Amino acid sequence: MVVSTKVQREQIASAATRWLTQAEEQTVEEAVSSASLNPLLIYLTTQPDHALSTSHIVNTAKTFKALADISRSLEIRKQLAQTDLALASSSLLQRTEQELSKVPNEQRAEWVFLLVQLLRSICNQSADCDEARAKLCESEAPACIGRILWLDEVQGDAVVAQAAFAAALNVALDSADCAQLLIQADAIGACLNMLRVEKIQLKQAWPACSMGLDTLCEHEQAMAAFEQHPQMAQTMLQSLYDIVQLLESNTADDDVAGVLRGARRTLFWCLSEILEKSSQARQQLCLAEDLLKMFAVLKHYSSADQNEEEEEESASANDSPNSRTIDAVSRMLVGVTGEDHALALFDNRQVQSQLLDTIRTYPVKSPLATTAVLCLGNFARTDTHCEQLVSEHSDLVKQLVHNWLTSAADVRARHAASGLLKNLCLPLPNRTMLASLGLPEAAASAIDTAVVPVQANAIGILRHLLSGPAAAETVRCLVDSSASSAFGKLLETVRTTDIDAIRCEGTRLVAATVKRIYVRRDNLGDSLQDVQAAMDSAGFDLVAPLVRLVVLDGQRHPLLQQEALVALSILAAAGRASDIVRLLDPTDCAELFPSLPSDASSEEESSEPQLAFVEVLKKLVRQDGPVWPQSALQAKSLVAQLQAATKDLAI
Repeated sequence: MVVSTKVQREQIASAATRWLTQAEEQTVEEAVSSASLNPLLIYLTTQPDHALSTSHIVNTAKTFKALADISRSLEIRKQLAQTDLALASSSLLQRTEQELSKVPNEQRAEWVFLLVQLLRSICNQSADCDEARAKLCESEAPACIGRILWLDEVQGDAVVAQAAFAAALNVALDSADCAQLLIQADAIGACLNMLRVEKIQLKQAWPACSMGLDTLCEHEQAMAAFEQHPQMAQTMLQSLYDIVQLLESNTADDDVAGVLRGARRTLFWCLSEILEKSSQARQQLCLAEDLLKMFAVLKHYSSADQNEEEEEESASANDSPNSRTIDAVSRMLVGVTGEDHALALFDNRQVQSQLLDTIRTYPVKSPLATTAVLCLGNFARTDTHCEQLVSEHSDLVKQLVHNWLTSAADVRARHAASGLLKNLCLPLPNRTMLASLGLPEAAASAIDTAVVPVQANAIGILRHLLSGPAAAETVRCLVDSSASSAFGKLLETVRTTDIDAIRCEGTRLVAATVKRIYVRRDNLGDSLQDVQAAMDSAGFDLVAPLVRLVVLDGQRHPLLQQEALVALSILAAAGRASDIVRLLDPTDCAELFPSLPSDASSEEESSEPQLAFVEVLKKLVRQDGPVWPQSALQAKSLVAQLQAATKDLAI
């Protein structure tokens, strides 16, 4: 039996040797035929000690090199996936990993050569081949690859690194199970470690490394890696920044530059997706040096030769090839500065100078300038920052009012500027200066814009300015005797818009304007008598939008309902009680609320019928159901005024 076994082993080993010697002479189809390949696979799976012995390890490595070469065809890969090649590759890879942990230095070269060929074979086997990935996963090859990524040879040799990270990439693509095994072996940490290398030769492994990292980060378990690697986003940003610096300095030869461009693109989009998904990742970049690096990346893409970019397609036919990338960098910067952790960065001289100088230097339509304004808007979330911007940089604020908020600017610029200016209006001390810079006029001109965010911000700006020392000037910008005045456009917008937020906030502005014009509580009110006369002569329908707000949005927004009731009470006292009483008639009131469209959802169709204005007032006065106490009191006051002005009115 012993002799027979020995003979059998020698025959199998001989068959394997013949396969290798004949591989170059045979066609690929002959090499992968079962008659030719099966003896080799039996040998590799049943006699690993013999295959990995000192006298045979090089031949075994050459065998897997040949297998890797013939696996480049998808048809051949699918044929090989029906064999035990994945099992043999995985088994020998795990043995190789074990041996490398104890083999002496003088013998490591042969084992590393074998390692590279095994990784190449696994990489090619698994490319676009789910069957091979499934078999590799069953034999836990991904976990082994994940551990191998940490070997000194991988982290220190470009050839080994490329083979290892390419194998990890192909195994993980479209295979959540393989990706999970790699993540559990901390392959993400190994990728980050590779991205920290300084030798330019090793950076040639960055494309495969970054693509592998990108693939792993799509897995649901990858989010936990953000906690495990608290500098993950910083490492990726630093590598991206390094690539940008190398490309701009022209110190890399053409081959290396091409490799770096591929890594740049993958690394950038991977970082972009991570920052979009994870607030924790964004918080990692809430440091001055990281913000400045992101601006350097934005400048790079804004000025890069379009022929260098690897974009498959632009957002539209009119966009430049790298506009999609520029937008993504902008979103990264805006996302990071939107974190509360980033607020303190406004006090950093370099960061503040970067933002302010960019706005002053670049044209309004430049993505650099627009991004800087958006970032300033995020920093302008404290009164201190807002007051500092207005008091110390009034020239820049004036530039935003006259060059950015006007219709001549593009949509992104107007959106960015209007958001920042709205925030700057919040502190009371800023309002006089902002009014003197022409903000009321600029905001009033944007009331009827078709750009909804700009319209919403313009309405918000005017509502803030109506409270405080700039109120009189703001009212005069809104109201004159013509229907084409800003106030007339506001009423038309409130009447026709199908956007709840615009209707609600626009009606609040109507209520605030009514309160300012018709209430005589201070010198401000007295100075607006001419404006009241203009308002009365224009014949504006002030009651209808306020009634709509009371009826439509009362339960959802009790504060808005209360503000509308206050404005109605003021109008009743100012002689417009009859206009309000008319709408107590359910027939007249129904005209304010168009019926639902024919394609309305079943949920809307089955909802309760719209209450009439008189019924809403009854509920408020009687406090029937959930009613805000202030709204109940104001409703009672309004009813009392209406009853005093109209005989036989019962509510």
